[in-house]
Amino acid sequence: MIRPLLSASTVLFLLGCASVPRSPAVAAAAPPMAVASETATSKSAASTVPVAPQDSIPNVEVSSGLLYQLMAAEVAAQRGELGSAFAVYMKLARDTRDPRLARRAAELALLGRAVPQGLEAAQLWFELAPNSTDATQTLAVLYAGSGRFDDAYPLLKAQLQSAAEPADELLRMHRALARTQDRPGSFQLLERLAQPYSQSADVKLVLALGAQTAGLPARALQESRAAVALAPDSQRAALAAAQYLQPTDRPAALALLQDFVARHPTLTEPRLAYARLLIADGKFDLARSEFQSLLQADPKNADLVYSMALLSMQGKLPADARTYLERYLELIAQSTSPQAARPAEPAYLYLAQIAEDDKQFPAALGWLRKIDGGDDFLTARVREAFVLSKMQRLDEARKLLRTVSVQTADEKTQLVLAEAQLLRDAKRYDESFRLLVQALAAAPDSVPLLYDTAMAAERINQIAVMEKHLRRIIELKPDYAHAYNALGYSLADRNQRLPEALQLIEKARQLAPDDAFILDSLGWVQYRLGDLKQARESLQAAYTARPDAEVAVHLAEVLWTLGDQDAARKLLREVRAKEPSNPLLKSTVTRLRIGL
Repeated sequence: MIRPLLSASTVLFLLGCASVPRSPAVAAAAPPMAVASETATSKSAASTVPVAPQDSIPNVEVSSGLLYQLMAAEVAAQRGELGSAFAVYMKLARDTRDPRLARRAAELALLGRAVPQGLEAAQLWFELAPNSTDATQTLAVLYAGSGRFDDAYPLLKAQLQSAAEPADELLRMHRALARTQDRPGSFQLLERLAQPYSQSADVKLVLALGAQTAGLPARALQESRAAVALAPDSQRAALAAAQYLQPTDRPAALALLQDFVARHPTLTEPRLAYARLLIADGKFDLARSEFQSLLQADPKNADLVYSMALLSMQGKLPADARTYLERYLELIAQSTSPQAARPAEPAYLYLAQIAEDDKQFPAALGWLRKIDGGDDFLTARVREAFVLSKMQRLDEARKLLRTVSVQTADEKTQLVLAEAQLLRDAKRYDESFRLLVQALAAAPDSVPLLYDTAMAAERINQIAVMEKHLRRIIELKPDYAHAYNALGYSLADRNQRLPEALQLIEKARQLAPDDAFILDSLGWVQYRLGDLKQARESLQAAYTARPDAEVAVHLAEVLWTLGDQDAARKLLREVRAKEPSNPLLKSTVTRLRIGL
């Protein structure tokens, strides 16, 4: 029996790759055709090619000559000679008027990325089997892929008119057409097909999907809103409209989902989408409330429990987070379904973090040591080393990092950087620098090693070395914003080459406009240049985005210089309350003679 042709979606995949040269492996993609056997003396019913129910075709007797040609064509296909195999099948299809042979010819042409020949075969196949759904859709798809949308339209229109569910059929057509190179043209074809069904919300949703695929987000939003208007209680319409709204108008997306959830409080998917959108908008308390409602309805849902744990971490509620994480571990341990399996390692890491923050270092080690493999293994070992260091077991921590087995150069670099950080934390700056220099000798163009070595060099006042490494990073990776920022800030902090420092930091800002630390550097160089008003604006914006101690001290110095001493003292006192030993705080207060 002749092997079935590829599905329409697969045809489109091959069509999308039509310009890709055929590889030798393509022969393996054309397995031999199964054919009925015959003997020289017997011509039974089994020696004819079976007839597909929907194809009105002749019973083709498999003579020895036909059998030989079919076998030769399949052998040629196995050898990668798809053009030769195609030619045989096309000739046999024309001679026998058997649509299955045309079908196989189309398949071979498309396997060989020969779209014109595939179209020729599909036309013959459709001519021989005009009632075949596969032939109709394959020909229509090939017409569309060749830019012949007007030829594709009547074929797809007829299929759509005979479909029991037009929206479902239109969705199948969209999926088949979505891989054509001319996506806007395919969408216009989809629009034409959908015109008779303009009052169907489901059809509007298919059009929204088609518009999004064609790179028309505004049109996708328009169609999804039309679907909501036609079916205001459809969760599919509400979810689609919120999805298309989110990139340009998140408040409107939130309002839409909030209204829908209020009207349909028992539906899970809209509430879950609403909760996730609240998280994306930074409204963690509201999101937590929504997840609590979801969890009340489904208390054994491990994903919801884990989400509550993360929201509790975000809300600085470590006790609640610990409870949810432990509950999550219980639930996944009880699960017996492989499909429902969830990883325990991320929960172990969070529980270790909670214990470490609470200075329960032995408990933190216990959680980390449960991770003995997998993607989180290296992270766990590094975290374990830092916990050991906090327990005044630095030598043991360093030994641990040096005994971890790694597979890649990047993993080795991560371990070196971790050990260097341990030494910096212990104020062993010279040792940290020497360790990094040694590692850099083995990987001189490693950007992470270059950057950390530069920072370590600055710490021990080897400014020339620092600048050399940062400029090397800029050569290797011109879009690495932190190299420009570090060099510019170092110059500004030492009150040297300030115009160059400003230029470097502005370049960093272009590359990473939302980075609060780069904005802090900008404010600091503006202060050094005497632009106090602009410096205050930049530093205030940086501090609002990230209330870091160093940013606060910089802002306080600018405020002090501007004469706003009360505001400066208030900021410095806040820093002192959180980090009483902060070296920048101490040096600034001493230098400016500020009494706190």
